[in-house]
Amino acid sequence: MTPIALQFALEDDKVAPGLLGFTVVAVIAAATWLLLKSMTKQLKRVDFEEKTPDRTTADRTGDGDGATGDSANSDADHREPQGNGAK
Repeated sequence: MTPIALQFALEDDKVAPGLLGFTVVAVIAAATWLLLKSMTKQLKRVDFEEKTPDRTTADRTGDGDGATGDSANSDADHREPQGNGAK
C-alpha cells in the first residue's frame, strides 16, 4: 500500500500556485473589501438634493430673450456657491 499523501501528490510536470498564489489573492480580496467599505461610508455622507432651476439656461446666458451678455455676469452675484457639499 502506498501512503495517501503519495496518492494525491502532484506530478513533477504540473505547476500549482501554492502559498504565494493564495496570499496574493487573499491580499487583493482584502484590499477590495476595504475599498468597498470605505466607498460605502463616503456615499452615505453625501447629502444630494437636486434643485430645479427657476429660470431656463437660455435666460441665464442671454440667448433666449435678446438681452446682451451683461445679464449673465450680473447673475454671478446671486448664484449659490458651487462645491462638493463637504461641511
